[in-house]
Amino acid sequence: MVILSLLVVSRGLAASSPGAADIRVDPAQVQPEAPPPAAPPARVLAGDPTETSTQPPLRQLMTPAGLRRLVAVQTAHPGPLRPEVECMARTVYHEAANQALSGQLAVAQVIMNRTRSGAFPRSVCAVVGQPGQFSQAPVTAAVESAKPWSAAVAIAIIAQQQRFPQIAPGALFFHAASMRPAWSGEHERIAQIGDHIFYR
Repeated sequence: MVILSLLVVSRGLAASSPGAADIRVDPAQVQPEAPPPAAPPARVLAGDPTETSTQPPLRQLMTPAGLRRLVAVQTAHPGPLRPEVECMARTVYHEAANQALSGQLAVAQVIMNRTRSGAFPRSVCAVVGQPGQFSQAPVTAAVESAKPWSAAVAIAIIAQQQRFPQIAPGALFFHAASMRPAWSGEHERIAQIGDHIFYR
């Protein structure tokens, strides 16, 4: 009897041991793995303003480092170059490629502010095409293959999608700090960013 009892007990322990093959797990107690974060829609990264981004708001990254990160993400996903983006990127490149990213974005935001002001044309290409307002030099193939052009395209998309706070809020005009145009005294000076002074 003692031997039989020991066999029964040992079999019971084997069946309940962690290494037993018939372990059963209650599905309700299993935590599902978190799915990987969804990539932002390609059309958003390509600069389509009709799409809504699924990324967390980037307005909280109100620092030069945050802007650099945003430009890097956008540059990594260039997408097709829409006409309005190209018009603005060309202006940003020729007017501010030698400036920090914040200075480039401030120039792009001036263009966007003009499209919304009611005092200027409503499209980006019409704004930058006004005589005597912005540089209209063409972009060469050599320029298009360079990093400054990629940054200008990214800045144009970021400005058009309002993905970063205004650098010079409400600015409608700017000029090089080395100049003093006659109209500068007629407008409110907002800030100097790099080599440019901004007004509204």
